[in-house]
Formats: sequence, structure tokens, C-alpha cells
Amino acid sequence: MRKIKTLSLTVSILFLSACSLGSGNDGGIYRSNDGGKTFSSKNQAENNKTIDAVDVLSLAINSQNGREVYLGTKANGIFKSGDGGELWRQLKVSESTPIKVYSVVLDQFDPKIVYAATVLEGRGKIIKSTDAGEAWKEIYTEPADGSLVLSLALNPQNSQNIFAGTDQGQILSSGDGGETWRSVFWTREKKAVYRIAYDNFDTNTIYFVIFQSGVLRTADGGANFEELKQKAKLADFYETGEGLQNPVSIKTDPARAGWVYVGTSDGLLRSKDKGDNWEIIKTLNRAEEYNIRSIDVNPANSDELVCTAAQTFYKSNDGGVNWFPIQSNSNRTLEIVEYDPQNPEVIYVGLNKR
Repeated sequence: MRKIKTLSLTVSILFLSACSLGSGNDGGIYRSNDGGKTFSSKNQAENNKTIDAVDVLSLAINSQNGREVYLGTKANGIFKSGDGGELWRQLKVSESTPIKVYSVVLDQFDPKIVYAATVLEGRGKIIKSTDAGEAWKEIYTEPADGSLVLSLALNPQNSQNIFAGTDQGQILSSGDGGETWRSVFWTREKKAVYRIAYDNFDTNTIYFVIFQSGVLRTADGGANFEELKQKAKLADFYETGEGLQNPVSIKTDPARAGWVYVGTSDGLLRSKDKGDNWEIIKTLNRAEEYNIRSIDVNPANSDELVCTAAQTFYKSNDGGVNWFPIQSNSNRTLEIVEYDPQNPEVIYVGLNKR
């Protein structure tokens, strides 16, 4: 029988007046320079404008230059900063600036190559830049208005290999950097493919979060798929529930093969064997009320985890046994959290109005 373990939790509560994220700005991006102890708003844009009111859906950091950061937004296209968020510039993608940008990803071998899953003139598209966002070309389009591309992921060992997911339940792949595409899978009932994550060591293993439904896994680069949801149906799983219930976020450990985290309505789950067995990591929030929107793992220390739920940032230094929270002063949800891959003391948090 597959087993699921529950980690015990010791609560580390900090006095909220001393641990608020930001100082009242409502949206945009926050940055910590001290590993998540304190955050400050980084919302200044060109021409004396700000991105205070911008809703952030996605964030990408140059793995070779952590000062270069891209934001994908809900209604304002793509922003780029070359100085760690001190100043933002809105990128011109085309005569029709994309409204929503669900995903932005960078080629880690050549970070001048940028991909984005966008909405242009009401239709989901994938666009690509080869000059760090100055010029773009369309490399994929959905067949009709209203259908969307929600997720993108590049193979961490061969960036020519790309997977994409749509809100119609289609999984697409490309083996030539987006020049051509093929359909590899359709989810049941056309449920949206919300997030995609590669195992960083065995890149034939790829995970797909099916929004509020389950998690798919391929172990052979997309030839076959299986539902991990069924592998966690155990009677002792949080007393009730089916495991991998209503997943909304996923992260693979950058330094440990086979380790993967999933944020679900039953809590934060971790597998150390590519999803065959799961353990519950108890956090401080009630997951059924406030889903874990995002997860990240310190690239230099796998025991250091961060995640976000509702208006709160959480951090653990011991693999999820103890946590401390930092409350946001914004009404927006903390949508995304990400470490600077070059300097893990730097952490970015993007806010989104839900």
C-alpha cells in the first residue's frame, strides 16, 4: 500500500505589526533582500508612472542575471526591469499590446529568448522574443477567440523542448523552440491545464496541474500520461478527501531529483519519488479556505521553502516543520513567489486582485 505521512507542525508566530509585507501599496511587485524577513514595494515605472495598480499573473527571472525580471500581468501586458525591480518598462509586443499574460518563461541557456502565453485581440497565443523582449513574433495561436494558453514550461536541459497547456484541456509540445507544435493530450472534460513543471534531473518526467481537478504526470516526455490523483486516495489522508484535491500550484525541487510540491485544497503536499507517494506538510493556513497559490524552493538550500496563500507569505527553514508568516497590507492575493536564482536572499512576490 502506498503511504502518506503527516509532518508535525510547530508554529512560529510573529507580531503582525512587525512583519507586514509592504506599507499599503495595493498591487504590483514586492521584493525582499533579506530572505523574506522584510519586503518593500518595487513599483516605479518609466515616465514617473507606477505599477501600483497592476495585477501580476506571472514572473520570470534571468538565471544568468538576477537583476533582469519580467512580469506578466492581467491587463497591462509585459513589464521588464533590468535593475531588480527598481524601474519597470512596459514592453511593446505589437500594435495590439497583449492584455493578459498568463505565463512568461526564459531560456536558461540563452536568456535573450523569452516566451509568453498571452491574449492578443481576444485569442490565446504564444509569442517569442530572441532579443530580450524588444521584438516579438507569434509562434502559436488558438483556433478561435475565447480559448486561451495558460501555461508554458521549457525543458531545463534542452530548451528547444517546450510544453504548453490551454484552458480547453489541451497539452501541446514543441521540439524546435516553438517553430512547430503537436497535440499530445486532452484532459477529461476539457479541464484547464493550469501549471506545468519539469523534474530538473529526469526531464522526461513532467507534471501538469489540471485546475481544481488533479495532477497529470508523464514519465516518457509526453508519450503517455497518468493521473496522480488516484495514487493518493488513502483513508487517512487528512481524515477525508482524495489527495491532490483541487491543485492550484506546483514546484519541483531544483536540487533534489524526484521531489515535487503541490498546493491543494487539502494543503501543501510533497513527494520524494516523482509523485508515487505523498506526505502532508502542515502550514499555518486552512487550505480549504485559502489555497496555496504559489510555492518556491531555495535553489541553494532545499530545506528552505516559501509559499503564499491569500494575503500572507509563509517561509520555513526546516523543510516545512516550522513556519513564520508575513502579512500583506494589500487586499490583493499574493499570486506568485519566486527566488532570485543567483541570490536566494532576494525574493519577489507578485500581487493579483481576485
